[in-house]
Amino acid sequence: MTDPEDYPLLRSQSALLAQALRLVSRDGYRYWQVQTTPTEKVLAAVKKLDEKHAVLIAPKARAIRKEARLPVAHLLLAPVSVMPPEDPPPTWPMLLLATQELPGERMQRAEDRPLTWVAWREGEWRPTYVLRRDQRGRWTWFLEPSFHRALLEEALAYAAEGDWRALVGHMKALGNLPMFSGVWSQVQEIRRRVQKLWGDRHLRDPSGQWKAPPWRKAVEAWPKAPLSPIGMRLYPEEPPRTLGEWWAMHRKGGGA
Repeated sequence: MTDPEDYPLLRSQSALLAQALRLVSRDGYRYWQVQTTPTEKVLAAVKKLDEKHAVLIAPKARAIRKEARLPVAHLLLAPVSVMPPEDPPPTWPMLLLATQELPGERMQRAEDRPLTWVAWREGEWRPTYVLRRDQRGRWTWFLEPSFHRALLEEALAYAAEGDWRALVGHMKALGNLPMFSGVWSQVQEIRRRVQKLWGDRHLRDPSGQWKAPPWRKAVEAWPKAPLSPIGMRLYPEEPPRTLGEWWAMHRKGGGA
């Protein structure tokens, strides 16, 4: 693959996080950089990165470069499914991963500064997910600390106010996060804190047993176990499957 239009798009945010997790933890891509490009220039940006760092080479060529101890780079674009609703979206985030520092780039080493990925929140791309080791030394994704704290504080505020409709909606939304083990542990912490606060104020009978919290069904709909990148489908089965397909659909729809 040498044409940016052939670049395969990932199907979801979870797919991107899973691919990045594999590349960092299994394949040794420990250097990272997040950058954005104007969406109308995304093809040119991918081409430029390929000219500089060979991000579009075939897997066999990657293996040869790695065996020769040359820098090997990998490029991940934010999935179309998480782009903002504007048409076209204003900018497109890109995650550049490498086995060594790349010349001309301001790369970070994941062991020294955890890889931080973005999501479209509050009208802009904001740091949202952090890839680091857990207490057992395993690489996994966590929510960015300030984002995690905001989600916790919002849940506790609804519980303290007894605003169960807002709490149900909030807890349902939490269930849609990419539940890798780090995120899973943080979301479960929010659930425990909400249960304690809500239960102590509203829903325990004199014996200390739970009555039926109105948000229980929201929690029951959460995934039953942490998300594993093993066996996850990474690429969409329907268009747009490549950057070229997206560009063609976008232009046909009246975009730039």
